[in-house]
Amino acid sequence: MQTSIKITGLQTYGYHGLFEEERTLGQKFSFDISATLREVRTHLSDDLDSSVRYDAVVDEAVQIAASAKFQTLEALGETIAANLLRRFTVMDSVTVAVAKSSPSIAHSIKQVGVQVRLRRGELSPRQNEIAGA
Repeated sequence: MQTSIKITGLQTYGYHGLFEEERTLGQKFSFDISATLREVRTHLSDDLDSSVRYDAVVDEAVQIAASAKFQTLEALGETIAANLLRRFTVMDSVTVAVAKSSPSIAHSIKQVGVQVRLRRGELSPRQNEIAGA
């Protein structure tokens, strides 16, 4: 049986962006996280070993977003994805969508964002190094 989890609308404050003002003043970021879990025969045993605590996934993403400053949303999303795969061995793949509502763009834009998908087999030594940072 293939199972996926989904967390949508996670919002936190962070200091990420290309411009120094963004990394100094900060802004609100939103995250959608989905993960495909390793296959199991059934969930009827109601055992958490076949799943993952959603609050722990949220806490991990928020901690990463708060602990470093990234110039690109791509780097932020990939770092979160790699960390989630390293921490939660039950995950086979993870997709992290990151968006910001106040981009430093001189036009009216509701939101800009990226989506990064990473499979466990794609974790590189560099991602392991960054994930541990």
